[in-house]
Amino acid sequence: MHEVTSATDKKKTAKYIIGKPAITGANVDEVDLEEVFGLLKAKQEAFSAMQAGEDNADEAVAPLAFTALSDPDTGKVHSLSAELTDDHVKELKDQYGDALVIEKDFPLQMFNAADLFEMSQSPTLSTQNDELKVTLKVLDENDAPVQGVQVDLSGELWSDRQRTNTQGKVTLKLFGETLDSLTELRLKPSSGYWSRLIQSPVFAIRDNVVRVTALPASTDAPQADLWGNQTVGNVTMPDGARIRVAVIDSGFADGHPDVSAAGGRGFAEGGDPEEDWKTDDSGHGTHVAGTIGALNNAIGMRGVADRVDIFPLRIFPGASISKLIAAIDAAIELKVDVVNMSLGGANKSDLLQQRMQAARAAGILLIAAAGNSGGDVMFPAAYPEVMAVAAIGKFGTFPNDSFHTRHVTEHVSQDGEFFAAKFTCRGPQIDVCAPGVAIVSTVPGNGFGSNDGTSMAAPHVAGVAAVLLAQSKDIQGMARNQSRSDALFTRVLDACQPLGLSAELQGRGMPVLVPQNTPEDPPDAGGSDAALDTVARLIQRALEAAKKINASA
Repeated sequence: MHEVTSATDKKKTAKYIIGKPAITGANVDEVDLEEVFGLLKAKQEAFSAMQAGEDNADEAVAPLAFTALSDPDTGKVHSLSAELTDDHVKELKDQYGDALVIEKDFPLQMFNAADLFEMSQSPTLSTQNDELKVTLKVLDENDAPVQGVQVDLSGELWSDRQRTNTQGKVTLKLFGETLDSLTELRLKPSSGYWSRLIQSPVFAIRDNVVRVTALPASTDAPQADLWGNQTVGNVTMPDGARIRVAVIDSGFADGHPDVSAAGGRGFAEGGDPEEDWKTDDSGHGTHVAGTIGALNNAIGMRGVADRVDIFPLRIFPGASISKLIAAIDAAIELKVDVVNMSLGGANKSDLLQQRMQAARAAGILLIAAAGNSGGDVMFPAAYPEVMAVAAIGKFGTFPNDSFHTRHVTEHVSQDGEFFAAKFTCRGPQIDVCAPGVAIVSTVPGNGFGSNDGTSMAAPHVAGVAAVLLAQSKDIQGMARNQSRSDALFTRVLDACQPLGLSAELQGRGMPVLVPQNTPEDPPDAGGSDAALDTVARLIQRALEAAKKINASA
């Protein structure tokens, strides 16, 4: 017979990371993490036995869950991820003192500005019972219905959100509103189209139509030249060894015809680490990967770097500091050259910083988004081991009635072309800035979407770093150590062009690529044949892309 009790009687657990301090004091004995691992394992077995027995009624204790994180090169445990009660934490601190670092395993977030699209006001409960129904149809420029558009309508008292059906139709219900009291209409297509923002919308009782404009990139159209690539430089990478870039993010939409991955790893709870990285529920990781290395295949778009091997390391959903640590270990194991982290949080972690130092010591350049709160630079971007990237936008690169306009600020570049994004975090930790407003890139479902955020700025810099490394035979020839990552860090900074913004918004400026000097062909040296060869290559790329599209259909 089961007696019903309160869940509050059970001792609460929280997620922690356990490790050693970077420097152990002279009067402190260095702890053996293998010993701590054994202690936790013994406790776990004891709790399991207690719960299986008859004498567990007096002890409502949650079982321990813990994972050992090991250095890829030495195999030694460098930290533990564990669920502990306050009593467990106190016991460990009493036993090991300053020889053990015990930190909360804080969650992490993705740094795209999608959350800024949400309604700025919450519905206020109306004392009126009148219900206003507004029906509208979303069409494209060719009068075709657009499905799956998120439609937000707000008034003075109420707001509603719905998605368009297969006919492009949607009905929104607002209480206590009239057609004259509506304040804002927002449309956010899932892919393929620009967003729209209409202030004080004027609706008729029926037959309302709203049109959206197609993005410049599509698998059905020639390859678009996007403003982010134009700004940092469309440079063809030299032949030679391909540069390896890890994308620690939400996964990857495997099978997209305009971007591919060389391999990856998943860190979802209970998932298959060899397969989980091939899915991307949010589309964030796929968008980031496309910015770095979308294929130069005559359709859609091309990434900043056209000869890279991308390794998605999936830690979302449920991302935390310990999962980021595990992904950094995987990047070291995979011997990548560059790591992109379009993510972070407000909480500093000494144990995470230690793994950042280990990655730099393994010759890896770490690049991270600064954050989207408009405040201080977040972690891991705020660590000195990481290149922190702020976001800028460019005037004239998005429709005036799109939501992107809300990110424009009075912080304008000296030439009047660029602006610091309203959402971007700022501070002395900023190293560089890059395009991060109205960035079009790949999304799941063979499509393309336009996003904002320092999440979008960081991969531009990761792509630039990959190209610079490919151009730098001297750095490629160095041993994979701190000197190598330092040299690439410096090479990116040296490529920066200041925009005239304050240092806390641009750092050294925006890195811009320059083509390597190559000898020009002599006049008439196979001119017509060379042109035909170029056409043939483009046709071959288009055919290969069409095969991918048909295979995924």
